[in-house]
Amino acid sequence: MLKAVPYELNDFDQDVLAESHHVPVLVDYWASWCGPCKYLGPIVEKLADEANGKWKLVKVNTEKHGQLAAEWGIRGIPNLKLFFKGEVIAELSGAMSEPEMRLWIEEKLPSEAKALAMEASRLIAEGKSTEGTALLERAIEMDNSLNEARLLLAKLIVWKYPKRVKPLVKHIRHVEEAEELILLANLLGTSMDDLREDASRNEVLEAKKCLVSLDFEAALQKLIKAVMINKKYHNELARRIIIAIFHILGESNELTKKYRRQFDMALY
Repeated sequence: MLKAVPYELNDFDQDVLAESHHVPVLVDYWASWCGPCKYLGPIVEKLADEANGKWKLVKVNTEKHGQLAAEWGIRGIPNLKLFFKGEVIAELSGAMSEPEMRLWIEEKLPSEAKALAMEASRLIAEGKSTEGTALLERAIEMDNSLNEARLLLAKLIVWKYPKRVKPLVKHIRHVEEAEELILLANLLGTSMDDLREDASRNEVLEAKKCLVSLDFEAALQKLIKAVMINKKYHNELARRIIIAIFHILGESNELTKKYRRQFDMALY
């Protein structure tokens, strides 16, 4: 009698799609001839055993289920797809070490906090920032490790509550966005006495007032003028703040497109 392969697929609709409505299902697409698959397979099986039902593993042999692999766009193996509520919520191609694989799964597994953060992002994209901010606060309170949620919250509150920004993102200062948010928070938290006398000082201070009132266009105008007067002032503060504003607004934002050329000209 043939021994059943652990986690072997029987019925994709039932084993993966239907089951993923109850618990996340990680699908490992593999083949017997694939060296990296032989390396990765035991790792994901070990992690599935340790999960104690927190998530389930299903292994799909692409030699046996070629059509199924094609239907799900498998072009290279090993390939991992994490299903939840019938949808793919994360995907990984190639092999990883056990610590890397463990971290990837922990980061990608859905949770109530992550669901709240996703809903918050949707609300914010729809212009409902008040509701979105409230959900972000709840999500971070539930799961302090949600770095993307912390960054998004910092972007929303930096203009009114700059003192809250550094505690939110200081542990990810290696991320450019986090460093720029701290820079903005530092500017918004400064007083007149914190900036030395210079011909461009008043422009920077006026820009600060504009940022607090969310008048980004006026702030950019004054900061560009400050750059034109003395771009080296206070460790090139005006230049760095302009770049941070552009990044937060986004390259497709009309103000970014309008003032990018003026900024470039002011630098040279």
